[in-house]
Amino acid sequence: MSGNILIVDTVATNRIVLKVKLSAAYFDVAQARSGAEALEAIRRDRPDMIVANAKLSDMGAEDFITRVRARPDLAVIPIVLILPEECRAGRVACLLAGADDVIAQPINERMLLARMRGLLRQHHTLQDMRMSAGPDCASGFSEAQGGFQTPGEIALLSVDKGDATSLRARLQATCRDKITVMETARALTNSGAVRGPDVVVLLSMPGADDTVTKLMAELRAAPHMRHSRIVAVVQDDAGPLAATLLDMGVDDVMTGALHLPELTLRLQNQMRRKKAIEGLRNRLHDGLRAAMIDPLTGLYNRRFALPFLTELARGQQGQGRAFAVMVADLDHFKRVNDDHGHAAGDKVLVHVADLLRRGLRENDLIARIGGEEFLIVMPDTSAQTARDTASRLCRDVAAGTVHVPGGAPELGVTVSIGVAMGFSDKHGQTDAEALIEQADRALYGSKACGRNTVTVCARPAA
Repeated sequence: MSGNILIVDTVATNRIVLKVKLSAAYFDVAQARSGAEALEAIRRDRPDMIVANAKLSDMGAEDFITRVRARPDLAVIPIVLILPEECRAGRVACLLAGADDVIAQPINERMLLARMRGLLRQHHTLQDMRMSAGPDCASGFSEAQGGFQTPGEIALLSVDKGDATSLRARLQATCRDKITVMETARALTNSGAVRGPDVVVLLSMPGADDTVTKLMAELRAAPHMRHSRIVAVVQDDAGPLAATLLDMGVDDVMTGALHLPELTLRLQNQMRRKKAIEGLRNRLHDGLRAAMIDPLTGLYNRRFALPFLTELARGQQGQGRAFAVMVADLDHFKRVNDDHGHAAGDKVLVHVADLLRRGLRENDLIARIGGEEFLIVMPDTSAQTARDTASRLCRDVAAGTVHVPGGAPELGVTVSIGVAMGFSDKHGQTDAEALIEQADRALYGSKACGRNTVTVCARPAA
């Protein structure tokens, strides 16, 4: 697996031994002898991960991590701290300092590489999301990591329900999140649930490795659990099982005798990460929506409408079904802006958009494709139905009035509509742009006939 790793350790032997292990696993490795030297290396060449001794010669772990993550582009860089010996208090201190994970010497090579692979996999996914969501997301993610968050849901899952129930009682005293014991059936079937819990704690038992790995595989395959964070608790020193679970997609793993303070910290870290990623995902969805929605009317825009029409035309080929394409344009709209101002014009557009939308079927599409121009697409529609619908839309708009600012009388507006019919058979192929052009020409016919009327293009597109 490729990745740029920065090793930070005062002892040269430690750096060399670790570099050999990581280079053999196809990582690109750089070294630093102190925290200050590491910070300079980070400024020069941004690594994908930092593996540092928890006891540096020139600064403490918390100071080092804080200074690294002060840079917005490094706010979520994975940092693994190495303890000189196994120590529960030391692990908790490192996690409190902000480390993503902690490894004790002597280093178990398989566990180290599995932890690093898991952290890098999560980091690269997060980087892709941040890049897609926008350039200012780094600081926002950092704030989410340390800021206030609403309580989430933690579900405990075990082959032995008694173990999960006992752990729930202990965790409730240290966690502000809702803690439940999840039945295996509920974990693997959505039972109508849209989403799973924020964090799932998968409790293993000695001698149940096959059961746990099977359960983990099924969890990751369950659609409603795809965004849940999973923390495995391997309550013995079963390094192979822990490494296997990490490579299967567990987000974090805790080994050895269950230590409540450490588990609580790991759950808090995963909950913060879940909430932050959820925020990024919502931002991505908002961005996609903004790219497809006209902000004034709330209708789709041209960017969405053209691919929709293209796909509709392809889907109808050879199926013997027709569909209608309409272009509707407000009559004398320039007069509204000139006489009453653009605020009044905007109110008229919103009013007409709402009338047109309410006059269509649920599976019809309406989009604003120009200043006062709307595109309507009606699947599975005959020419007569299209004409009748367009005529009704003209009547609905003409019957309404719009209150405008400034105390002026309510405005009455009308629309003209041009209709083109799309029809593809197995020998033909409909072009979306050609359909819109035909509907546009029919619209000119409506304008020439006095406006507030409908014209249907005589020749179907094929």
